[in-house]
Amino acid sequence: MAFRRRLRETRQIVRVNGRSIVLFEAAYRLLALPLLLRMADALMRFSLHASGYSYVTVNNLVSFLGEPAAIASLCMEVAVLLLCAALEAGCLVTAFQAAAESRRLSVLAIFQGGLSKTAAEVRRGGWPWFLIAAVHSFLIHLFLLYRLLCHVRPLKFILTAVMSERWGWLIPACVVALFIAIAVPTAFVGFGCMVEQRSFKGSLKRSLELLRGNYVHTALVLSLSNVFVLAAAVLLYMAAIVLTAVFAVHFLDQRIELALLLAARDRIEFVLIFAAGIALSAVHYGALTVLYGYARGKQEEKAPGAPDCSGKEPAHGRLLTRRNALGILSLLTAVSAVCVADAVRNGGAGGDWLSEVEITAHRGSSSSAPENTIPALEAAIEELADFAEIDVQETADGELIVFHDRTLKRMAGDARAVASMTLSELSRVDVGLRFSQEFEGTAIPTLSEALEAARGRLKLNIELKNLGAASDLPEKAAACIRESGLSRQCVVTSTSLDYLRRIKSAAPEIYTGYIASAAYGAYYQDEAVDFVSLLSSSVSRRLVETVHECGKEVHVWTVNRKSELERVKLLGVDNVITDNPILARETLYAEENAEHLLERLREMIR
Repeated sequence: MAFRRRLRETRQIVRVNGRSIVLFEAAYRLLALPLLLRMADALMRFSLHASGYSYVTVNNLVSFLGEPAAIASLCMEVAVLLLCAALEAGCLVTAFQAAAESRRLSVLAIFQGGLSKTAAEVRRGGWPWFLIAAVHSFLIHLFLLYRLLCHVRPLKFILTAVMSERWGWLIPACVVALFIAIAVPTAFVGFGCMVEQRSFKGSLKRSLELLRGNYVHTALVLSLSNVFVLAAAVLLYMAAIVLTAVFAVHFLDQRIELALLLAARDRIEFVLIFAAGIALSAVHYGALTVLYGYARGKQEEKAPGAPDCSGKEPAHGRLLTRRNALGILSLLTAVSAVCVADAVRNGGAGGDWLSEVEITAHRGSSSSAPENTIPALEAAIEELADFAEIDVQETADGELIVFHDRTLKRMAGDARAVASMTLSELSRVDVGLRFSQEFEGTAIPTLSEALEAARGRLKLNIELKNLGAASDLPEKAAACIRESGLSRQCVVTSTSLDYLRRIKSAAPEIYTGYIASAAYGAYYQDEAVDFVSLLSSSVSRRLVETVHECGKEVHVWTVNRKSELERVKLLGVDNVITDNPILARETLYAEENAEHLLERLREMIR
């Protein structure tokens, strides 16, 4: 009965400021997430560059973390995360403290109260509370963090390798057990620090006093509250998957149904991770407030009823007036909006970490449209490819165009060499009619046009055709990519190591890949090579592990058969170049349950 009463009181207290709490949490996370992602991406890139790696694996993890740049970056990230966790805790304590007294607060008032409480802790030197707040936040979001890490490269490879060892499960189990051992005795430390204005040491003593005889009760109420939220999130996830499947069967070509469902599945999960995180934080701190009021009232020999969380509110001070809090919020909003706009326009920060195996459409989607054309790029986007591979060479007047062959014979029935023609002459060549009448009049695009067509929608693997050492193709390509602002959205590949070195000299931030038709030699150790692109039949598990150990990625080409797609997936490659992006996604991300769901819906609907 006591459990039910505490859960019922939690629901009641959440309702008081529920709308403001949800709006605050959504705004706080939407503002903080782009900033944290951009910071993490920048620090990771800096650390990798400083350590000479472009890829982190189990084998090079220890040496990578031992680098001074990696240590400094990690410390900075941890410090920012601790501050964010403490600020969020302060805001939630403010909201629920007011709710316990039946006072309604606006979103700005919640933010102002959280800033005030956090600033007061900084002034008092209450940094241990920041660590405690982070531990509580970790446990609140434990399941969601696990699900998120399952999508992040290269962490998934590291976790998989660690968990495959007999002792692997002991590490996360011990970490979680340690955090629980810290979190339970410190359950009410935040209220002692931020409500009762005690020192951290005094707050810890106060928490232990309030918990005396209530450890199990407190742990069960908090655990059950979180379980209910996670159960609701799982049900919503299942419902969203079914609705997406119904939409796919009703409105899409059967050819793309499964690929869309598999692509939508991860996006649905990310949205629900975000929403469930808000709900978990709100419900957890609501339950904690109820338990705090109950324990405090019991200790003071009051009749247990509505929680009494009265305490001295820290003075806001001159710097934390309502006007200044609004100014800080506006500044954060502006900076976050710039990060989001830049990510949308020029490629998201860290977006390449959120795929297990990325899929590259060979020469655009060359099975659906004329290769290396704007329609081929549009088709690659429609077929859910992550990258499009395009070929770049020079015209007679030095312009960069997207075209594979030396001559126009195969694509347009014209025997003239591309290098002998100007851009004006090539722009009048029809490279679509031979593919299909539907594409009659399709022109050869310039590199600038291809970059603009892919902006914010598709990453590009730009292969520079080897035109000889005298050509200035690498420098022109680097300048074109830089001018477009898409350095993070593009990688450059070539069969010429000299071209890659020149790309790195002109634009060090651009990732480069060496194309090797045969897998021999130590080509992957060259400083100008961030990843290798290999013929799929030449790749073995040992080679993939060796290249990964050197901190480089492995891309394979051109993989069109399901059996070969399954083989390279098992080898642990990072990117698959294919003429059939839909088949690749269905094979690389396939789930038997998704296929069965679509089959059942087809039987019911059609």
